Amino acid sequence: MKIHLKKLIARYFNSCWLPALAALVILAFFMITGLSSPRCKSLAIVSMGLLIILGFLIIGILAASIWNMIKRRFVKGFINFLMLPLVAAFSIFAIGFLIVFSMLGPSEDGFADELTIPGNIDVSEPLNELQRSPGGPEDSFQTRLLAALQTQSNGDPSVTAMVDSLARLRKGAPDVLFCYLATSPSWRVFEERGSVFATRRWMIGSQWRYDLHGYYSSHDLNIWRDTDIPDFQSRVTIGLSGKPWARISRDSTQMTRDQTKHLTLSGSNSILISHCIITVEDLTLEIFEQSDAEERRLTKAVLAYIDEELRPLTESPEWMTIRKILPTGSIKHGEPSLELRNSFQPGIYDSVIWANPGEPGMLYLKALEVTRGTALSVHELKKYSNEWIGWSDDPSELFFSNTLFTINEGDWGKPYAARFEVWFVPDSGQPERRLMEKIFKIEGWQR
Repeated sequence: MKIHLKKLIARYFNSCWLPALAALVILAFFMITGLSSPRCKSLAIVSMGLLIILGFLIIGILAASIWNMIKRRFVKGFINFLMLPLVAAFSIFAIGFLIVFSMLGPSEDGFADELTIPGNIDVSEPLNELQRSPGGPEDSFQTRLLAALQTQSNGDPSVTAMVDSLARLRKGAPDVLFCYLATSPSWRVFEERGSVFATRRWMIGSQWRYDLHGYYSSHDLNIWRDTDIPDFQSRVTIGLSGKPWARISRDSTQMTRDQTKHLTLSGSNSILISHCIITVEDLTLEIFEQSDAEERRLTKAVLAYIDEELRPLTESPEWMTIRKILPTGSIKHGEPSLELRNSFQPGIYDSVIWANPGEPGMLYLKALEVTRGTALSVHELKKYSNEWIGWSDDPSELFFSNTLFTINEGDWGKPYAARFEVWFVPDSGQPERRLMEKIFKIEGWQR
């Protein structure tokens, strides 16, 4: 076997046509699996594996050319060298074609074609999509940022990292900080890529709503942009594991506590972007701003607000202080509940959960089609729905969780019934448990 393998490798590198032929054969299989993957999801993994092999084979053509030149087989080496750009060009064209095909080609997966909604079970309809309007008085953070946008810019992009309250609380009472962030509906505490983050949540109209990845813009507050709110985009995240959520790039500005820096600005003159990352003890405070002035008015407003927000906890780090500074309506009384709300496209939903697990920990969603028990969007659903929420010893007190997620199985206009389950993972290490469930009539998202 070892002898045959050596002969095959020798024949490969000594040939003027075999390296290119091998690459073209793999390219053909890559095209076949790529065109079939929208109908058969498992082929997408095969297609990706073939793409990796193709990359190595293209490098192999170059290696064969160099090898033949070293052995003074100049004609074979020259033919290998000519084959390299030819195969590379075919590969680039094929990859480009598949990208266009994936966007413009058929996108139905047929998941719900044979499914029916049983008539003997209670099936709820998702709530209507939220009307986009500025938040209520409970969201004083949003009010502060919108007011900052209306101020005259001084043209100075420098910012001072005023994070005294956050630093003191992280160092002196980290458990109180985490408890506050998890309890307040104005923050979503979640795990992603093995790290824990807390991202600021805004109110849309009268409801707290976590937007996609935590980015909020003027479009979220008025879809037609017929108000006097300037164009902007904002995202605020505390990296509780010490890592920023967004990738650090050359356009990012890294700072330490009380440091003053001119933030790096990118984009155009009409809409300037900054990404500020401040190291605070063993965590990070990350502020993304997109606005029309060099002065980072939103970034400054964020820093001032968070310092004021957390100051009462630095003076009295206890549960009663947390309750006093929570936004109005943060804790409800009644029975636990789960609702879904339609979003901007079928298959994309907002979850609205009120629960009290009675101990610290993280909850997340599972979803199963009711007639066959097929699990839906398992990885994506847990990734985008997990959240640490508040808790108390009083079971009648309920705490808020909300996120935006996508169900990929199914097509538009083909509804089916799915059972959504709220699961809880205790921080104590005890086994996870199901808190509640409810059946909804849903559709899958379609490209």
